[in-house]
Amino acid sequence: MTKEIISYLGSDWEKYKEVFAESLNSRIPLLDSINQYITESLGKQLRPMLCLLAARVCAGKCEEHTADCAAASELLHTATLLHDDVVDDSKIRRGRPTVGAMVSSTASVLVGDFWLSVAMKKIVDGGNMKIINAFRDCLEELSKGELFQMQKAISIDTTEEEYYQVIFYKTASLFHTAMIAGAYSVGASKEQVDAIGEYACHLGLAFQIRDDILDYSPKLDTGKPSGQDIMERKITLPLLGALRSLDEKESAKLMKKFCHRRRRAVLKEVSLAGGIGYAQKALEEESRKAVSALDLFEDSRSKEFLTKLALHLCNRSS
Repeated sequence: MTKEIISYLGSDWEKYKEVFAESLNSRIPLLDSINQYITESLGKQLRPMLCLLAARVCAGKCEEHTADCAAASELLHTATLLHDDVVDDSKIRRGRPTVGAMVSSTASVLVGDFWLSVAMKKIVDGGNMKIINAFRDCLEELSKGELFQMQKAISIDTTEEEYYQVIFYKTASLFHTAMIAGAYSVGASKEQVDAIGEYACHLGLAFQIRDDILDYSPKLDTGKPSGQDIMERKITLPLLGALRSLDEKESAKLMKKFCHRRRRAVLKEVSLAGGIGYAQKALEEESRKAVSALDLFEDSRSKEFLTKLALHLCNRSS
């Protein structure tokens, strides 16, 4: 579907790519070579795609600053991944060595800082205070999310409410920022911004829930090792769903295995206890809410693509 969306976005997508590439020209050979290495495996670039679609669904077009917002969202997202790889001591991302593994952890942090600074420069130079404030708030939420998750990995007492708070901060907040920035860039009304923001929040939550389901699904060929959340002692929705269905004694046994990182045993018991099914229902509900948030907008190809993206998450396998 992403190829269809890129084709539909046409010159707006090309403008985004141009702005993005120009942003990374540092004239420092080491930095430029690392930047080139990263850009060769950026992934689907979903956040800039959503930014451009938000502008189009609100106004039927993108403006010049929309491309800056789209580029900033991808720059910020990639910066967080560079920092995450250091925090998690990750050696592989998307099937390739991380910057930390290839160069050093220090390089990964510093390059992440560079991408972050370039993202904020793009936003500040645009001069739109609503967009500036949105990215400012997002930076705060991303940091809070990482620290809150770190705290909960130590205490191992995450509630379902806290889980949703963490995944909003860590994932949905940037979806929300990318899309309302796109809306603001074309002068969208408050009603439109609120609606596109609601869509983005639910889409971001659904996106993260699906990733958490995949981590408990070893039979799916996702290209990622299953059970990573267990090894990092991150309590996510499949585990929470399983615990809800078990009595106190069985819950305690499952949590003991989780605390001791008995990956295979936890994967099996969460599945048997219905944890994946519980999370899948939550995913479908978030996707439904995302689609409902689009009711404000007139029918268009942009709205059609946003609807399909939300529904696609329910069957996402990678």
